[in-house]
Amino acid sequence: MDVNKLRLTNFRNYGEVTAEFEPGLNLIVGSNGQGKTTLLEAIYCLSALGSHRASTVSAMIRHEENSALVMATGRIGGSSVEATAEIVRGAGMKVWVNKQRVGRGSSQRSLTAILFSPEDLGLIKGGPEERRRFMDHAAARTRPVAVADRLDFEKVLRQRNGVLKAARTSERALKQLEVWNDQLARSGAAVVKNRLEVLFGGLADSAARRYSELATSDPPSLTYQPSWSSEEITERREDVAGSILEALEATRARDLETASTSAGPHRDDLAIELGGAAARTFASQGEQRSLSLSLRMAERDMVELAQGEAPILLLDDVFSELDQARRNRLAELVAQSGQTIATATAAEPLPLEGGRTMRVDQGKLTTVA
Repeated sequence: MDVNKLRLTNFRNYGEVTAEFEPGLNLIVGSNGQGKTTLLEAIYCLSALGSHRASTVSAMIRHEENSALVMATGRIGGSSVEATAEIVRGAGMKVWVNKQRVGRGSSQRSLTAILFSPEDLGLIKGGPEERRRFMDHAAARTRPVAVADRLDFEKVLRQRNGVLKAARTSERALKQLEVWNDQLARSGAAVVKNRLEVLFGGLADSAARRYSELATSDPPSLTYQPSWSSEEITERREDVAGSILEALEATRARDLETASTSAGPHRDDLAIELGGAAARTFASQGEQRSLSLSLRMAERDMVELAQGEAPILLLDDVFSELDQARRNRLAELVAQSGQTIATATAAEPLPLEGGRTMRVDQGKLTTVA
């Protein structure tokens, strides 16, 4: 899988720009703030149907413009593909693949990209919501049903919280709580099952292997940490639903007091340890950086296994955050990762050879090699 041409119109700092890429390594160099990351963001939008760094779609539209357009051509499984994203201020973003509208959970395949950015350090140092989002995103990439399962759970969670609030003054709402407990347990079990299948289906092993390729210390361990059970959990959906239901009943009084649900997959975490200690607090900066990169590389491995071909690998300012030894090892991995599009500042000594190099300066793109 690869992208060979990308055209942006009124996307962030670009008025109109066209970039062409080769199947292997593509390097985008330039000073900070010139638009390197924006090119990666545009490709990622076509893959994930959203930005990794914009809280609203309007942030992706050039100042004083009302809309933006992202168009890319490439190949999936040997067949040509054209993907287009239209972003309209106040109306959101729509994506088409080969002129067919696609949405979350769509069966229509689009260009698939795995992005590593400096913000990914939050996978290790950040709160549980960062790691939950990572697991759910990986599940969506490898199990299409996971999108519908998560949306169903989120809907039930909102409804249960509404019932908890109403139950303060309504006996009728209080009587409905048992029904919503059951629905939340069943929909929550589906989300947990998808996460566990990701974790045990290759993520944990691949992350450990990738980390060993990048670093010299012992590989990490990844453990699912539920908010609804202190015992070892299984992948059986019925068992998970039963445990969540028991937790909901046990926290009933507290939930009624706070009008919020305190147990469920929306409170779970992924525990990441190095040498038996929590990586979030005890790992060094270099170890945390290598861990977060290993998680993304593991996600890439799982997507390749699920789709039968390597997704596009997007590396945003990765090499500047690594020491020379890790840079060299990452370069070896990149050479084996299909198409890679990486950004870097011009001054960095990069252990990369071959491929296409482009320079960005104030929103202008030129090919230098």
